[in-house]
Amino acid sequence: MTADTSGAEATNTPLQQASQLIETNMQTDLKFPVISELLHASSSGEYELAVPPDWQVVTKQRLIPLPDALFEQYDLLECRCFMGLFPEIKRAWITVDHRLFLWNYEDESDFYSFEDQEQIIVSVAMVKPKPGVFVDTIKYVMVVATPLEVFLLGVGYDTARLAGARGGGEVTLFATQISVPADGIAMTSIVGTDDGRVFMTGNDGGLYEFAYQSEDGWLTKKAKKINLTSSIVSYFVPTFLSTRQDTPALSMVVDNDRKILYVLLQDASIKVFWLGAQGDEFVLVHHHRTISNSAALLCPQFNEGTDSMPFEIASMNVIPPAESRTLSLVAITSGGCRLYFSTVKRMQRFYETSALSNTPISQQPDVFEIAHVRLPPEPQPTLSRTLQGRAPRQILNVHTAFYRNGTSLLAHTWNEDHDSIIGAAPACAQILARIAKQPRATLSELSSSTRIEGRTWAIAEIDPSTSSEARALNDLVTVSSTPVRSFAVLSNAGITILDKQRPVDMFRMLISQQTLQDAQLKEFINTFNLNETCAMCFTTLCTNEFSQHSVSMQVLNAARRILFEYGGVPHFAETSAFSNGVSARSDESGNADATTNEKILLSGRHNGLAIYLARALQPIWKQAATVSRTDRGKAARLHIGIPLASLLEVQDQLRRLQHFINNNQRFVPDQLNQMPIQPANSTRSTADVASCWQAEAASLGALYELMSYSIEAISFLCLLSDFNLAVISEGIAEDQRQALSGITFSEFVCSGKGRDACKELILALINSQLKQHASIDSISDVLSQRCATLFSAADVALYKAFESLKLAGETEEGAEARALATEALNLLTNIAGTLSTRQLREICSAFEALGQYSAVASLSLECAVQSDPHDNAMAFWGDGAPDNDPREAIYHKRMECYRCVIDMLDKRRDAVLNAKGLSSLPSTDALFQFALYDWLLEKDQLSLLFQMRGPYVEQYLSLEPRTIEKCDMLWHYYIHENQFGKASFVQRELASSHDFEIDLAQRIEYLSLSISNCKIAIDMVRGRQTRLARDLNEEDEINELAMMLRESEDQLEIAQVQLEIQQQLRSLGGHETPVQALDRRLFTVTELYDKFAEPLRLWDAMLLIFKASNHDDPQLVEEIWLTILRTVLDDSQLTGLMAVASKVSLLGSRLYPSPAAFPLPLIAGILVELSQERPQEYSVGFVSDTLVHASVPHWAVFEALNMLYTKTAAGAQNSNTAVSDMLAREIASLTTSWIDIAQNGGGITGRDSENSPNLAEDTMPVMVVDEALSQYIINATLSNNGELKNELQRVQDRIRQIF
Repeated sequence: MTADTSGAEATNTPLQQASQLIETNMQTDLKFPVISELLHASSSGEYELAVPPDWQVVTKQRLIPLPDALFEQYDLLECRCFMGLFPEIKRAWITVDHRLFLWNYEDESDFYSFEDQEQIIVSVAMVKPKPGVFVDTIKYVMVVATPLEVFLLGVGYDTARLAGARGGGEVTLFATQISVPADGIAMTSIVGTDDGRVFMTGNDGGLYEFAYQSEDGWLTKKAKKINLTSSIVSYFVPTFLSTRQDTPALSMVVDNDRKILYVLLQDASIKVFWLGAQGDEFVLVHHHRTISNSAALLCPQFNEGTDSMPFEIASMNVIPPAESRTLSLVAITSGGCRLYFSTVKRMQRFYETSALSNTPISQQPDVFEIAHVRLPPEPQPTLSRTLQGRAPRQILNVHTAFYRNGTSLLAHTWNEDHDSIIGAAPACAQILARIAKQPRATLSELSSSTRIEGRTWAIAEIDPSTSSEARALNDLVTVSSTPVRSFAVLSNAGITILDKQRPVDMFRMLISQQTLQDAQLKEFINTFNLNETCAMCFTTLCTNEFSQHSVSMQVLNAARRILFEYGGVPHFAETSAFSNGVSARSDESGNADATTNEKILLSGRHNGLAIYLARALQPIWKQAATVSRTDRGKAARLHIGIPLASLLEVQDQLRRLQHFINNNQRFVPDQLNQMPIQPANSTRSTADVASCWQAEAASLGALYELMSYSIEAISFLCLLSDFNLAVISEGIAEDQRQALSGITFSEFVCSGKGRDACKELILALINSQLKQHASIDSISDVLSQRCATLFSAADVALYKAFESLKLAGETEEGAEARALATEALNLLTNIAGTLSTRQLREICSAFEALGQYSAVASLSLECAVQSDPHDNAMAFWGDGAPDNDPREAIYHKRMECYRCVIDMLDKRRDAVLNAKGLSSLPSTDALFQFALYDWLLEKDQLSLLFQMRGPYVEQYLSLEPRTIEKCDMLWHYYIHENQFGKASFVQRELASSHDFEIDLAQRIEYLSLSISNCKIAIDMVRGRQTRLARDLNEEDEINELAMMLRESEDQLEIAQVQLEIQQQLRSLGGHETPVQALDRRLFTVTELYDKFAEPLRLWDAMLLIFKASNHDDPQLVEEIWLTILRTVLDDSQLTGLMAVASKVSLLGSRLYPSPAAFPLPLIAGILVELSQERPQEYSVGFVSDTLVHASVPHWAVFEALNMLYTKTAAGAQNSNTAVSDMLAREIASLTTSWIDIAQNGGGITGRDSENSPNLAEDTMPVMVVDEALSQYIINATLSNNGELKNELQRVQDRIRQIF
């Protein structure tokens, strides 16, 4: 696995897929229903026949006879004898009159007697000591009751000092001098709570508390007996005078979690006492007197409580909250029935998890009622019996019973000399099969009967910790190191040790037969399903040495054979090679997706391995591998969060599994091993079959990798413990220590965070050892031996580089320091991709301290490249950095690498902020160049960016996100590089942009610059054509530039109209919104007309729009001109015709020669018309001079006026004569003006316009003018207008004199 510590690990790597598979199996194991979910009906009585049929729920391991010394004491019996079990100290206790004996049944020889008092002992109990009363040596307190007094003995129990081969610990009794008088009452039952309270029941029916403290108080005694059930009056009446007699109690049990005390009375009723949330109260909350009647109502088959079969309760057993939140007590009757009681209301019991998840466990009981009746098993079960079966059950005679975590043991009287221990336990496979078919399954149990010698006095579980409540009901959850639950049954013949049998024990029993029948094996597989059967094979094959004596070579060989021959093959879902049975375990644990999107079911061998591996890792999987704790008087330091014993136990199982896989090359069967690779009836192609095997091989490889990593991770954690992690962590920074704290074992093995943590811890370990002058090679050897995969060759190079840098910093010789720094750089360059960003920063700081600045840049950039060999970060950046993209982590890793270089440059900016210094940096990494350019912009070093002439400047300035600053820099860069065409294109884009906040004036400036640069670009291309041969590509380039030039010029013209509109609106005032809108973008002529000019009656702008668009609408244009000129003429503040002349001149200079916006005949006619209306203001030459001043050439004015004259003269009205005369005078004035200009050097030639082209821009057609004057003279003669005639003749004569 690569040591990429960037946190940018690929998703769904094989190791992560294996981790998900392991967690899926763990969750499946935890989904086994709790006991209350299986007892949702009012009663049940279903028992299954085991496979094989002679299987026992518990098997008798050995009988430990009572020691001879005890029989000798028994011969001296004068009055009474009692016996019982103290599993807490691995002892049986026996009282003979006043003598108390403790016998180590584990050792079978240790025998201890207590005879320091003379009274007959009537009861003995082992309880927890009250905190703060006794010394730490006293682990338990033994309560001994006699008719005269009840006293306490301190019990010291040292498990470290084992006696004998099997152990049992050393017991020491201490006299405490704490006692209370019994007042002649025989205490029949004694129990204690976890917080030290002691309760006793007497044969007088009273319930007492033995209250004690360390010393006598002013008003309190050191010890006292409190009658909890008597009234206040009873305190003043002597015991022998009391006449009140309550029903005596038979036994008591304490629920320490729920703070409840249950008391069983001789009349088979049960009292429930609430001890308070803090355990310091005593309140009777319920007294159930009709238990048998309630049971009969729930179960018609319950027949106890009749004359033929009296109702008695043989045992009460607490159900802890971990086993059920709703059921709190199970009472076992003398007939073998189990009565499950609840202190939770009926409706709440239907919501085991949801309704009670936030409810405190210790609260006062609401009710106390029977929730379920479980009928007894058969004394000798042979066939499956169900509640629906109406056959009568054989009556049991149970006198002692035991229940814990789903397992029930009933001592049934077989005959005078023997008892039968009837065991019952959940049938896990059958329950899981039913859950797969229906949402809620009922309890189904396996039962068996084992005969023992003698009459049973007590039953106890030898080590209750072996039945973890979270997994006890599901016996399938077993690995090779899972301890067997063992029970001690005390009788007058001795102690019988019984071991509870699990499905794996059933499996071993089955395959231990000399001749294993295939039918039996297939029946077993059908019962437990193929996956679980294969998991049992692994459990058997990976048995530890402690259990090897019970597993024969025949069993091991049979398990191996079953694993390979019956383990199945991977196949598509519709071609099942084996019937895996029905299981509640999700198929997801063994699925893979083929390329055809069909589901592939992996083999049972694969799934069995995944199940076994999950169960092996479960104890440590979610535990914190490292935790931060504050030691006394010191700062917070790291510690190993998992007990070393748990780590080593799991590692031992994994190593055995690894050993088995390594020694069995046929673990993944194929054709070479002559094993079937597909079912005989399969129609699949060879390619499909191959895809199935590829999926299985990939998943098996991932599981093996996970197993190997887990083994090495455990070794590494143990190594850290050996070197004292608390001391090592003193050299870790506080923030890093917090990051390392709380990492779970699963994260430590499977995640990038865990790999980072591992490397940080290795680095801290090596630094710690280097401080102690240890050799790095010796440390590397240890790490390579114990966790070679976690500590790779790259790690060796890394730490050697650290050592070189450390030595370089300590040496005073410059050449030696440089050599060591170079050596470190060479080592680090090869492993740059494995460096974390924190490590890279530390290394760069070390190089900077040595003055090796080039090494900082070289290593950082190499780290970036090796961390992203496929350049995914650049692709991510180029795609616009989308959210939730897996490439984002790689991008950030590379940016952190570049940050090391830029931070170094920033510290030395006075020395490096020049083109030469920056150009020396490597330039092949585009992403680094972009980061460098960002830094230059941040430092306002625009000129340096151009001077560097880097290969990525243009790309950097062109890519998103684009800003106005970057775009300005881009066209400046193009001009700097003589790429004027590209600069013109960028400037035009800026002018047309909608994204940037650019005002209209700036947009016009960009268009002007674009036009100028485009013209320069065209000239440069034409210049190249002049120097070189004609190139078609260059012709295309010129055409493209010419087209862009035309478009830009048109756009500039429209933009100027837009500017005109904006200025008009500003001058009008009150139009802020449209003024601002005109700044945001460039509008088309249509938009300008429709949105601004026409609605706002901007007449001048409308004419400009007509010119720009060349839109021809004579009628509308005439209306606009009339509106404009009459508005000016009618304005009282203006000078009449003079103002009209000024307006026409202004507009003409901008609109002429556009016929659409400045139709010359129309405008000339309007001027004539206005002159007629204002004769007092009119002077000859007004019309012609106005048009000439509007930049209209003399010849064009002549043509317009002559056209009007001709049209007017043709009319018959008298009014037309005045207009004609005025037009004739205007033409005479125009001609005189033109002659004066010509004579003053205006460039007029004497060529006749009809005979040759006019070369001058304002040349009058002399012949046409002369002919027109002649016609005007004739008309004036006819109209008897001598004055006009003489004036026209003078002009004509002047023309003829000159031309």
